[in-house]
Amino acid sequence: TVVYFIARFLTLNLSKNALLAVAVAQILAILFAFITNKIWVFKKAEKAPLLIQFLKFVAARLFVFLLDFFITWLCIEKYGRFFINFFALNHLNYQSGITTFPIISGFIGSPTLANTFIWSMKFLLLLMVVLKLLGRSWLIFIMIVLKSLSQSKKKVEEVHAIWVFGPPKQTLL
Repeated sequence: TVVYFIARFLTLNLSKNALLAVAVAQILAILFAFITNKIWVFKKAEKAPLLIQFLKFVAARLFVFLLDFFITWLCIEKYGRFFINFFALNHLNYQSGITTFPIISGFIGSPTLANTFIWSMKFLLLLMVVLKLLGRSWLIFIMIVLKSLSQSKKKVEEVHAIWVFGPPKQTLL
């Protein structure tokens, strides 16, 4: 998330293009997540070639990438002026208070940046709410993707069992 926000707003400040900023931020965040997960999280080495592992990783995050891109296009590019007026962002004083700090001004230092920040946060909150409401049932989609991408039916069944029945119970014997 930190990599995503820094990349998104740095790209937005340099390019003034919200869609490019989303694409760059999503790509960098996915690369960062894959590398850090590969080094610290995934302790068991997968037998598949690194490229196949990476493609599976990207496929699992493609929906979020597209959803973020769509929300940015709709709420910032297409109807950005409407939302700036709706949230009264054009009536705020960006020359005083917290928005005068250079780091903060890069995120919310203008009506357009503030609108982008609001929708970035709403996107993350919306994603968390949707996943919470769907509970474990959203994982059925992931299981289908894993099954189609995976050569190992046993691995898919193990992951499915964990999500359906929960993690294995550990006894203190």
